[in-house]
Amino acid sequence: MGSFVENVAKALGVKLPGEYARFMEKYGRKLADDPVNQESWVSGLGDGDFVIGTTLAFRSGTPRFSMENIVIGYLGAKTIVVNKAYVEIDSYLVLNTRDGKILSVDSRGVEETVADSFEEWVGPALLRAELKEKYENTLTVILFKDELKAEEVRVKLMELQREGHIDLEDAVVVVKDRDGTARYNQMLKPARKGGLAGSITGLIVGSVFFSPLIGAVLGAIAGAVSASLTDMGIDDRFVKNLSQEFQPGSSALFTLVRRADPDRVGEAFLGFGGKVLVNSMSAEREAAIQALLDQADGRADQ
Repeated sequence: MGSFVENVAKALGVKLPGEYARFMEKYGRKLADDPVNQESWVSGLGDGDFVIGTTLAFRSGTPRFSMENIVIGYLGAKTIVVNKAYVEIDSYLVLNTRDGKILSVDSRGVEETVADSFEEWVGPALLRAELKEKYENTLTVILFKDELKAEEVRVKLMELQREGHIDLEDAVVVVKDRDGTARYNQMLKPARKGGLAGSITGLIVGSVFFSPLIGAVLGAIAGAVSASLTDMGIDDRFVKNLSQEFQPGSSALFTLVRRADPDRVGEAFLGFGGKVLVNSMSAEREAAIQALLDQADGRADQ
């Protein structure tokens, strides 16, 4: 039995982009063979059998389906209007093997671009999958373009905890002053020894402090932090994105939540502004939090 890349080349006659090939060789066995009807390790992505079988089905049943495209996952059902009636049709995730772009293709063959590369598309989903696999509690990171906002949220969280509406394992507020100096306020004592670096939130915050020094005198220390983050399910892309977003004059909130009353917490933070960088539970939950933060007066304080 050959590798995934060899099997796809033989069955479909295409050469896979390197980033997708490497991902599938490493994680392909974790993915569902039927992501249409069951949850996959990375939401929507299918394993090698799904890719080959579904791509061949599209090629035989959809005349406009390009031979350089392969079906790599399932995006869900969408509603369209046909003859003045609402009809649900399936939408699939497709990789163009020539230019590396990620597309959505419905069962009629209608294509839309989703991302410029597989790496761009899979980054947030892979981070979420690895965090869910390693941690029972939900990690959320929210960035505010204001030095005081994260601290305001901290106060509300502590009020909600005292009232029994939320149970926090760990939470850290980080502020970057106008001069670029970063400081943090850890809301709770870490569950493990070792100070700030003893928790997952602490390690991420550590990456914010070290990232400007990577490749400089603290390169070895930054490398150790990066290795620790990888062990805990945090990849370099997330750290890089966080470092780029976390500009002078901003603040960020990192939380690990055991449980929460979503209605009460949502009511407290309605329209608070901010940008959700990750929520490890699901993409849907991430979008719901963002919608709550943006809602009041149509404001999007990002």
